[in-house]
This record gives sequence, C-alpha cells and structure tokens, in this order.
Amino acid sequence: MTSNRVLTGMGAAALAMVALAACGSEQAGGRQQNTANSVGAQAPAIGPSPDAQVAFMEMLERVGAPCVPDAPAAPESDDPGPGEHPPTRPSELLPVDEKPPTDAPSPTATPEHPKLNGVEACEGREHGNRITKVLTGLNKPATIQVRQKLNKLGYIDSRIHGLKVERGVVRFYLDLRVMGGQLALKGTAARRKTAVGAFAHPTEGAFKPGK
Repeated sequence: MTSNRVLTGMGAAALAMVALAACGSEQAGGRQQNTANSVGAQAPAIGPSPDAQVAFMEMLERVGAPCVPDAPAAPESDDPGPGEHPPTRPSELLPVDEKPPTDAPSPTATPEHPKLNGVEACEGREHGNRITKVLTGLNKPATIQVRQKLNKLGYIDSRIHGLKVERGVVRFYLDLRVMGGQLALKGTAARRKTAVGAFAHPTEGAFKPGK
C-alpha cells in the first residue's frame, strides 16, 4: 500500500467492509464462536462482526501510522516572482540517469514472487514488535492461548491462519493485506523463542502462505 492509500482510503474501505459484513451477519445470526480441534488450529466458520472489522482496520491504521511519512506542504504558488528563480524540485537534484525513490514494489517482483515496499516492511516490523512482546514468555504456549492474545491485540480470527502446535512451538500466519497491499506475517511462539517476521503475499487470491 502506498502512504496515500493508508491515510485516505482506510475509512472508505472500513465502511465498505461493514456493509458487506452486515449482510453476512444477518444470515449468521450472531457473534462468532471460537472452536478448537486437537491442536486448536481451526478458525470459526462465521465471519467477524461489522464492529470487529472496523476495529481491525482502525488497528492497522494505528499500528502503521509511524511508517507513513508526512506529506510535504504544498507551495503557495509555482510561479516565481520578479527576480526569483523557479522552485527547485526533488527530481532536479538527482543525477540524470537516476529516478526518484518510490514506495512501489520492486520492478523485479512478480505476482508469484512479490516483495514488500518500504512502508509495508516498516509496518511488518511494527506489528512484529507488538506481537512478540505479548507472546514472549508464555508458559507452554497453546494454540488457544496464542489466538486469544492475538485477538486482544486486534487481529480477528478471519485473518489468523495455520495456527498449530509442533513439538511445543505454536506456529501461525497473519493476513494483513488491505487496499491492494501484500503484507503478511509468520510467527512462532515458544516461551522465550518467540519470533515474528513479515513477508509479501500476492495481493489477489486466497491467502495461501508457503505455496
């Protein structure tokens, strides 16, 4: 996502998601219920409520706020006055063959092998830090415990994937793709060996990490 989409598009996206979720909630007939199989890995079949969707979008905006650079103030006029020189633009300070930096994904990235842009990479670190903080030090972490901790941070069940435990280590993925973004997280919780890392997932299609 670009910085402009994060700041100006988030509200519209939240309202759209509320409308869509409201239709589903009428059929579902109530709030979602957490279920757990032998490893507690399966997310509830019923989708999140409209309020949960809005809260999730607001959380993403709040966590990612430090990663969005402030927009420069617009000049009062581009026309130079008498005896004044035209304002120097950033692109004019670059060498002839060098292009200005951009937050767009690398041109070498493909839909099958996407790459995070600078803003997304920063957001991934912010999310990783807050998740690591609450999961570190859990005594014999279980999948249901990790899910509850993630829920309290604002990550809704429909965005939690692959939650399972292997040899005492709880593993999970988070789908944080919004507004055409590619941000996703992979995490492990094992007492003091908790780790969370960001990676890029193709924007289109179902969330299928590791494939």
